[in-house]
Amino acid sequence: MGIYIIRTLHIIFAGMWLINLISDSVLKGYIQKNRNKSGEKKLIHLYLTFSNLFGMIGAIGILITGITLVFLNPFYSFFQMNGNHWLTAKQTLMVVLLVILGVFIIPTAKKVRSSIGNDIENQTGLGDTGYENLNKLFKLNMVINIIVLINFLFAITHRFFGQ
Repeated sequence: MGIYIIRTLHIIFAGMWLINLISDSVLKGYIQKNRNKSGEKKLIHLYLTFSNLFGMIGAIGILITGITLVFLNPFYSFFQMNGNHWLTAKQTLMVVLLVILGVFIIPTAKKVRSSIGNDIENQTGLGDTGYENLNKLFKLNMVINIIVLINFLFAITHRFFGQ
């Protein structure tokens, strides 16, 4: 019974990441349409808050439930190349994803947040450095979303191609 609850939670957390994938492109489009206009900073603030919240909950949830599933299932192990290649690929991609998050995304998001400043109501524009960091964040989030999508595809297709 416990493994089914963990697996269900794992799927829910993966769904959160997939929602983040969709919302990322929608919010990014609104931000780009409203560059240097009133409300731009509110949209960027919403983008940072939403991607941070869903990304953090999704990442921690996937990590904890994924590790738990490996421990509970005797057929799975960590980074075992002689079986369950799909799982090894997912684990490797998860490590890459966590490195990108910790080394690149979090510091860049902090720089973007500081470019917004405290007064998101009255001011427009981020300055050249702010926009450079925002565009860098957009690209990094796209990389994360691609990794999440690849991991999702490994998860749903591995049964069709054998263990």
